[in-house]
Amino acid sequence: MVVDGSFLKAAYKGTILAACTQDRAGKILPLAYAIVDSENNKSWEWFFVQIKGTFGVREGMCIVSDRNESIFNATKVVYPEVPHCICMFHLWQNVKCTFKKHHKQLQDIFFALARAYIIEKFEYHMIEMCKIDPRVQPYLFEIGYERWSRAYSKVKRSMVMTSNIAESINAANKDPRELPWNNKNRKSAMETSTELGKKYEKLLRENLIASEQMTVRPVTEQLYTVFEGVRRNIVCLEEGTCSCGKFQMDKLSCPHAWVVLKNQQLKPGQYCSFYYKKDKLLPVNPIADESLWVIPIEVMEDVVLPPKGRRNAGRPRKERLKPASEKESKRAFSCFVCGQGGHNRKTCRNRPK
Repeated sequence: MVVDGSFLKAAYKGTILAACTQDRAGKILPLAYAIVDSENNKSWEWFFVQIKGTFGVREGMCIVSDRNESIFNATKVVYPEVPHCICMFHLWQNVKCTFKKHHKQLQDIFFALARAYIIEKFEYHMIEMCKIDPRVQPYLFEIGYERWSRAYSKVKRSMVMTSNIAESINAANKDPRELPWNNKNRKSAMETSTELGKKYEKLLRENLIASEQMTVRPVTEQLYTVFEGVRRNIVCLEEGTCSCGKFQMDKLSCPHAWVVLKNQQLKPGQYCSFYYKKDKLLPVNPIADESLWVIPIEVMEDVVLPPKGRRNAGRPRKERLKPASEKESKRAFSCFVCGQGGHNRKTCRNRPK
């Protein structure tokens, strides 16, 4: 469950809190939203109490957000048993600002760290990072490896490593538009000839292509050795695991598992999570007429007043202020005369005499 808050720019201001997840087709599925005065401990705690009362606590559940302190404090109170994970992109922005000197060298290594499926791969990239800047490792350790990396995660966080789906909801709120869980998408998914949703079927095909150069050697009826060049990977169909870590983490056949399934003439669908299957797509029930709503007495008696706020002078800003990390880099240009960069032909000092 990915949660995020966004400022409102209407007359009464305030903040909209949103929680969302992904459905079986990999589409964004909003779960709940609320309008509060601001992002603080009480607002987030109230929001999580309402969500918990509606959806309960699910097996394998985790909460993903940016490093907002109020979200962290509220989850400790309402969801003490549920892991609270951090968006790896927001964490990278913190690392980038804290260790500016080497951030260009650290970027690829950091994302490889976060996406690593097994601890051995994680430790390999961490050694690389320490060679560039040894200060980063204790900084990330203090945050907690289990909160932002796949390898140390206490739950199968799988492909949801960022809070992008919540950011997308915020972007959709900017202009009224058709929301992404409508019946049109469901109908489109049901009419396809594949067993899985469109997103996961595409990932499965990519893994199939990656498996074409691999070979397999059976060890037992359920245990297989897959050779990827000089590297060996162990696949166990009974437990749905692979030594690369992807099979059990993503609940989707990795390239090594694909080789085994082809060898045994088995269908990959039976070894994928049922969450990815199109027949598990549930329709969203429409809301009945307001006259038929059953409203609790405590809600009827509660008087909600508009928040106290003062409208700022001037025209309201529509676009949010982007941090430097999100701004587009300026287009590189070069001189038409000499071909070197940093100047144009009018200021060129390399003209042939």
